[in-house]
Amino acid sequence: MIAPSYWGWRVDNMNGQKSDVSKDQLPFKSFEYPIPSYCVFECAANVFRFLIEDVGENRALEAVKKYTKVWGINTANMVKQKYGLKGNEIEDIALAYYYLHFGTSWGHIKPLEIRDGNAVVEIYACPTKQVKNCPPEVCIALSHYIADGICLATNPDYEFVYTHHIANGDDRCRYIVKKKSSKVDLNNPGTLQKSIPLNLSEDEILKIAGGVCYASINIFTMTSIDLIGSQKTLERALPQARETGNNVGKFLMGGSDEKGDIHTIGEKLDFFGSIWGHIGTPARINGFILEKEITECPCKGSPIEVCKQFEALSNGICEAINPEYEFKTDRRMSEGEANCHWVVRKKMEPTVVKSTEIVNFDDPAEKLAMRFTKGEISKNP
Repeated sequence: MIAPSYWGWRVDNMNGQKSDVSKDQLPFKSFEYPIPSYCVFECAANVFRFLIEDVGENRALEAVKKYTKVWGINTANMVKQKYGLKGNEIEDIALAYYYLHFGTSWGHIKPLEIRDGNAVVEIYACPTKQVKNCPPEVCIALSHYIADGICLATNPDYEFVYTHHIANGDDRCRYIVKKKSSKVDLNNPGTLQKSIPLNLSEDEILKIAGGVCYASINIFTMTSIDLIGSQKTLERALPQARETGNNVGKFLMGGSDEKGDIHTIGEKLDFFGSIWGHIGTPARINGFILEKEITECPCKGSPIEVCKQFEALSNGICEAINPEYEFKTDRRMSEGEANCHWVVRKKMEPTVVKSTEIVNFDDPAEKLAMRFTKGEISKNP
């Protein structure tokens, strides 16, 4: 995917003309993230919101900083390796974060502009806009501190200065990368010298976006455990995660009020897992019991509190499809097991018995997953 040439004005002008985007002339139409694609980020944002309520924004931000700065350092090193960057000047610094933001905005971003030795980035879609009650401090915890880590890894003489935040009600996110010692008019950072669009595949965009969601829920959960402990973190996070899962389940059912059976639940959970990189054996069904082993999961190195939020999400999905069923995880890689194992059964069913029917949901779910995440299927099919 290449960032498009935009409506009514040029971004590749090398003759010193200034771009003339006004508040009423945005280069992208409004973009709504499909709920299965941002629900993990919603859980992450809720964990941080609760933490701010419990300990205050200053303490929460100070505690999360150590994690997100490392994230920024790792991002800088990864992008350096990917693009063969060997310098430590403005393009090398700005491109590291531009790459990340290209993914999280799903390409709804202007090409990177170099203006009189400064870099200017404008972003027009952000998952924070989709999350109800997402605290604007999330942008400081993530965007600002990741930027600090990128500068530490590349050139500490530079800094990122944010002028707009979607999470704070602005129509875009905008930041300027500049030398700390230079005085720059943030409203007019100079004439356009160069623009740098990226060419990322849809698969790579999805990989970046998913990685940011996982990193966010890991970092915010670890920060919460550091400050208020595991028990209180889960007491706050799990009910909200279950509610989010309920919304996902309703979305996957297309708003239908009809109850689904065990096969429907298995299909939707398999679809959900395929989006989030959960790879495993075919599901096995015996009567009202469904079970599955997961052999690969991005959460296998996460705190168990992250896995429990996924369990709550999955329970919410089950509840939306058929409230007579529940989801339970009885083995977790995050606890040192070789694989994860989960079971869906009617709430009063006894211990799992040997399954007799093997059901493979993988192929149709994978196709559905790609269509949902690309926005090809709407909330109202």
